[in-house]
Amino acid sequence: MDDKTVPTFAVTRKIRFGHTDPAGIVYYPHYFDMFNGVVEDFFDDCVGASFQQMRAEYGVVTPLRHIEADFFAPCRIGDQLRLAMTLVSLGRTSLKLTIDGTVAGSPRLQARLAVVFVSAKDGRALAPPPQVASRLKELAAPAGLD
Repeated sequence: MDDKTVPTFAVTRKIRFGHTDPAGIVYYPHYFDMFNGVVEDFFDDCVGASFQQMRAEYGVVTPLRHIEADFFAPCRIGDQLRLAMTLVSLGRTSLKLTIDGTVAGSPRLQARLAVVFVSAKDGRALAPPPQVASRLKELAAPAGLD
């Protein structure tokens, strides 16, 4: 993450036994579940439109179109993993996000995600509801509007 970029949203997740593999480190698919949880919490806590509300009221769902991650160091049981998400850019029908994971300030991972707004009815990409788009524009990193 660029030192000048302030994360849009951050949460801390305690690493639990169920997250780990026989080597005692987080089994990587669990990170992807955590990433989705960060995005879901962001929509609920910051955007003011939970995934459930988006589907029920607007007929919009937000699947991942792309995700990639780099892992720098392992996380172990008991670690407090801080996941800091930055809304990098807002396009017509999608968002680009980064998630930087640290434990006690030590970098552990970085993920890059693209989330697309899709009609729950027919699966076509569409613009987010106006209230959601307006709030996302407020939250986007500087120069992050496409």
